[in-house]
Amino acid sequence: MCPPERVPGAQRVIDEAAEAAGRAPASIRRVYNVIGVIGDGHGAGLVGDPARWVDTLSEWAVGLGFDTFVFWPAAEPESQLAVFAGEIVPAVRERVASLRSAR
Repeated sequence: MCPPERVPGAQRVIDEAAEAAGRAPASIRRVYNVIGVIGDGHGAGLVGDPARWVDTLSEWAVGLGFDTFVFWPAAEPESQLAVFAGEIVPAVRERVASLRSAR
């Protein structure tokens, strides 16, 4: 797993490899696995209320260049996935679109 603080260096490696292969770096899908718990709880990874998830994933999308997140719930997978798909994903899409259009 690549912690967020190491992502910029990893992204540069991907960009350089894409260019060396004759591909545009922007054409490479950037996927990040996210383990955690939405809401009150304890565990590894990202833990917090939906607002924290939206803020964090939006920041990672815009600031670190990710376009896809794979969610690995650390507890109660069915209810966590329902919140992720129903609340977090739409809010992150909206926030990222707003942030990117403001650039």
